[in-house]
Amino acid sequence: MSSGSEEVVLDRVLTVPNLITTVRLVLIPVFGWAFLTGGNDALALVLLVIIGCTDWVDGFVARATGQVSKLGKLLDPLADRLAIFVVLISLTFRGVVPLVIAGVLLFRDLIVSIVFPVLEAKGFPRIPVNRTGKWATAFIFSGMALAAASVLESLEEWATPASLVFLVVGAVLYYVAGYFYYTEIRKLLNARATA
Repeated sequence: MSSGSEEVVLDRVLTVPNLITTVRLVLIPVFGWAFLTGGNDALALVLLVIIGCTDWVDGFVARATGQVSKLGKLLDPLADRLAIFVVLISLTFRGVVPLVIAGVLLFRDLIVSIVFPVLEAKGFPRIPVNRTGKWATAFIFSGMALAAASVLESLEEWATPASLVFLVVGAVLYYVAGYFYYTEIRKLLNARATA
């Protein structure tokens, strides 16, 4: 976000964006249950669309209402990581996403899940999500929704190839965003070394 003024980050826990993110966190395992138990594919698809939409809505509401909070900055990426993990595992288990694509995406998430907390534990500031990372997440969520839709017989023919395109583009953007994070981390490490 490139605004001229400094973003105000609240200490409040009870905010509308945090409530939206909490709903997303609750819906993630419900999606996993609905998709993996079979017979609930339409419900699972609706839940996945809601999960994906709330990923955008909570950030929009936070910025529009001035309710960006420290908790929200922690919960939002956590919800993203958890959603991608649960949904990809579920889709791979059902055979609608190739294992190699799921592995590529989950490996990058694993690295981020290890590196960022280690840096923060050492006193480095939290690195904000970059624009490329946001686009990557949007493509991945779209690809996962299309993959989930492909289990419905009427959508399978076009949803399957479309999901692969979105997931591959999302994976490429994911790693490009990861490279940008790497350059930011190097700057932080160099700055501390020369301080």
